[in-house]
Amino acid sequence: MASREKRHAWTALIVALSLLAVGPPQHRARAAVPTATEGLIAFVRDGGPPESGIYTITPSGSGLLRLTDGEDYRPRWSPDGSKIVFQRFEAGSAQSYIFVMNADGTNLQRLSTRRGFQPAWSPDGARIVFGSGSRHRAEIFVMNADGSNPTRLTNNTFEDLLPAWSPDGETIAFASKRHRNWDIYLMDSDGTRQRRLTRSSARDSDPDWSPDGTRLVFQSNRHRNADDLYAIQSDGSQLERLTTGPTADWTPAWSPDGSQSAFTIANYDNGREDIAVLDLETAVIVRFVISDSFDIEPDWQPVPVSIAP
Repeated sequence: MASREKRHAWTALIVALSLLAVGPPQHRARAAVPTATEGLIAFVRDGGPPESGIYTITPSGSGLLRLTDGEDYRPRWSPDGSKIVFQRFEAGSAQSYIFVMNADGTNLQRLSTRRGFQPAWSPDGARIVFGSGSRHRAEIFVMNADGSNPTRLTNNTFEDLLPAWSPDGETIAFASKRHRNWDIYLMDSDGTRQRRLTRSSARDSDPDWSPDGTRLVFQSNRHRNADDLYAIQSDGSQLERLTTGPTADWTPAWSPDGSQSAFTIANYDNGREDIAVLDLETAVIVRFVISDSFDIEPDWQPVPVSIAP
């Protein structure tokens, strides 16, 4: 199966991402991103051979570095910024597994023995939460950072996907279709106290925690047929719309200082997908990774590190 066909098969599973704050007027441009936030941005280039893989780039749009050359998705930085966990479709397989590598692409290791996707680290770096299952029934699992002791956290007849661990380690946010449409849910990190955070007839998905753990950003098609970004308090209050189109905005990721969010910006008129950054105070959007490929699924390095030669 071709790279984009595989990705869009999973997109259908992950809340139909293929569709994927009212404030000052938004400006979308090709320009330098403010550099107040340090750390690299990892993202996926999904253009097919020979370009497909995981890349990193600075927040100013310089220093593009290719780390992998496989059918790799959902890169997520470790809390200390030294490693990246991700899902990989191995050659000739429709199944993906969880892999990890150093921040410079070295020391690649497969972690999961079972099918796995959408991994995310615990804040202490000791465990990894991930999805596993089929297109019609996917559950949330957790394993040690070395791949040992996989443990199921959810168990129902609907899909549970896109887990994200809170900064204090106490809570995991995820998307679920258990009430016939996609909403954001929370559960304790041991799988107990599963509760619904958003209640909408729309499609809410892909949550990411603010660095202080008080808010989550997520994508939703509440106001139109394509996704925008929204933020909500962790208690379900103060829902705020952050983007208003005309593009589809999805896969948000907070900056380490909480002032910005990187995300995928999709223009269905020309079929492009690029990486952009939203300033959460001014609502200014800067599109800064622009190529002829499909650049998606950014994640912001928590701590800049130096890799020893």
